[in-house]
Amino acid sequence: MTSKERVLRTIAHQEPDRVPVGEWGIDHDHVSKVIGRHTYYRNRKDETIALWEGRRDEVVESYKEDYSELVEKLDYDIITVDLVAPKGYVHPDPPRKVGDGVWEDSRGRIYKYAASNDSIMCINNQRPAKEEITEAEIKQRLDKLAGLDDSVFELVDYFGAKYGEEKAVLFRGIDIYDSMMNIFGGNQEHELILPLIAPDEIKKMYQYALAYNEKLIEHCAKNNIMICMQGKDFGMNNSTIMSPAVIRDVYLPLIKQVNEMIEQYGMIPFFHCCGNIWGILDDFVAAGYQGYQSIQETAGMDTRRVKEKYGDVLTLWTGVQCETLVEGTLEDVESEVRRNLELLMPGGGFIFGSTNSVQYGAKTDNYLKALEVVRKYGVYS
Repeated sequence: MTSKERVLRTIAHQEPDRVPVGEWGIDHDHVSKVIGRHTYYRNRKDETIALWEGRRDEVVESYKEDYSELVEKLDYDIITVDLVAPKGYVHPDPPRKVGDGVWEDSRGRIYKYAASNDSIMCINNQRPAKEEITEAEIKQRLDKLAGLDDSVFELVDYFGAKYGEEKAVLFRGIDIYDSMMNIFGGNQEHELILPLIAPDEIKKMYQYALAYNEKLIEHCAKNNIMICMQGKDFGMNNSTIMSPAVIRDVYLPLIKQVNEMIEQYGMIPFFHCCGNIWGILDDFVAAGYQGYQSIQETAGMDTRRVKEKYGDVLTLWTGVQCETLVEGTLEDVESEVRRNLELLMPGGGFIFGSTNSVQYGAKTDNYLKALEVVRKYGVYS
């Protein structure tokens, strides 16, 4: 059974030969340990600096070579790809280093290194916030979309051609949220208030969001992509980030239309969503999602309950909690993985991976142990 056949079978809620394996994301420190060299793959700090310095092609080539080697060494069944900066990318205002872990651009925006996830973040990048948009602004975005540079799909094209016949290639760039919200500027607080005070203004962006996602979906369908996935975190530790009623009113209509489009183009819609989303999980199923990644037990998403309630309609992509990879022992990892295999394997509908991603700073040996346990015990009789 090929990897692709294995994934298709489990999505159909049938038992394959063994549990398919893949990751929504695995950060560069683990990739480097596996392949034995520096990589730009999910290397937020070094990639940011490289793009500031005009080294876009170097970054993309590293993604191709290094991720390919990782896929082969870890025998992934699922390969995840995303958009990249277009060829010839030149940063409009590259910051200069002004201190240890501090950069500043010509407009006075300050960028600081964040050791928690090895990234560089702008700490004062609040754009002017607005609550209304015009038809002219929407048309301007649609006109710009018509000229989208196809080189942003370089990884989609490369991995689709290289692995699309054998493995399940997943595009993780479906954009439900930002394609509607970015036009309104402001900070996160503004984004959270806006659906309450101006839902109809947000809905004006449906036209653009649908056109943008269709462009992505159409390209993916032509390049051996099997799964299209969106990754907005609608959950917090105890509840959804906004009321379920607001999510149903503002975002679910677009989600449903995009999922229908994905299926019309012959692909499968998945979602990644951290946090507690019990309040909208029925809605996500009704909107056509077939797979759920990032089942966060520490936020109350009990894996057993999710399997019992949704195991016949959603493929559950989980298996080891991020916290266990960061803080646990090898024994903790084996115990948790074996428990989840026993719980989730029956009837298919199960892909093994971390509950979010293999995060920077987690213990690589813990992750490799998890894969070892899956290879040993995740075989169907």
